[in-house]
Amino acid sequence: MSNPIKQHYIPRSYLKNFGVQGKKGKYFVDVYRLEHDHLLEQIDTKDICFQKNLYTLPVESDDDKYALEKYYAEHVDAEFPKVYNLLIDENLHYVDARQKLQILYVCLSLYFRTPRVLAMSISMNEEIFNRTAQFPNEQGVVKITVGETKIEFHLHDLEKVKNEYNEKSRQDFLVSHLEHWADFVKYKFDCTINVIKINNGNTPLITSDNPVSIRHINTNRFEGLYDPNAVITLPLDRSHFLEIHPNKYADGQTRINRLTHDQDYVFTTNGITASGATNFLIANKGDIDSHFNLQEHYEDPKNGPVAEAKAKYKLAQATSLIEIEKKKVEPLRLL
Repeated sequence: MSNPIKQHYIPRSYLKNFGVQGKKGKYFVDVYRLEHDHLLEQIDTKDICFQKNLYTLPVESDDDKYALEKYYAEHVDAEFPKVYNLLIDENLHYVDARQKLQILYVCLSLYFRTPRVLAMSISMNEEIFNRTAQFPNEQGVVKITVGETKIEFHLHDLEKVKNEYNEKSRQDFLVSHLEHWADFVKYKFDCTINVIKINNGNTPLITSDNPVSIRHINTNRFEGLYDPNAVITLPLDRSHFLEIHPNKYADGQTRINRLTHDQDYVFTTNGITASGATNFLIANKGDIDSHFNLQEHYEDPKNGPVAEAKAKYKLAQATSLIEIEKKKVEPLRLL
């Protein structure tokens, strides 16, 4: 068996929910490349959302070198279908503590394991070293301090030094993202979970290469990972959407609230999904066009205010439901 150097940061077991099944268990999705404003139709999910050696560890043994990639394959990618089935089961209204932990663990991994933070770190490295290289001394030597580390190198070694620090950034990412992921799952365990079903098949949900959104419930901006007013969302498939509500509503319940929304909700949530994408929008066959058509519809001045008013009403309904559920479980805590 070949070494798994092609490592997916968004599981194929997740992407298949937006795909069309082909032969030999393959799934195909439409991919919209943001940088090039170009739609690629029916791309195999194995060919997107991966980076070579992203999780490969800097050790000699192949067993140890690919330990993290194999961990993701076994404990996240293989577990996602089980979590997905729990979330979309309309007859399931309560999960146990272990199931809730697994839902959070698996779904939130799609936020922490993506290389967007690593890409920003590498971009910063490039900028720092390129700027500093413009000011060598007479011998062509560059001196720079990065953090508390003093670095000295000759201009001839610029690319080598950049590569070394990019690799250091990657190794730091491997450690830090695991720590942040575990801590955040614990922090969110008491949260309230909603699963939204879209009642209009003509307005499907899309996803992206960075599908988990964390944003302030009122401003729709990211205001810190541990913002107590943050709502976390994740498209689950073309017609289901996961909401993990702010900690100020948290009550430790293991209930899954099941709600239904229409195309106004799809317009808003697809917009949020698109705004969080790094490189790609991803969807079922033809759904990218549906997304852009819906966005154009609401850009019409006469349609926008109606959608906004309905969105505020739906938010108020969801908040009211959460408060009702909190009151239901409070007497149980006194026993």
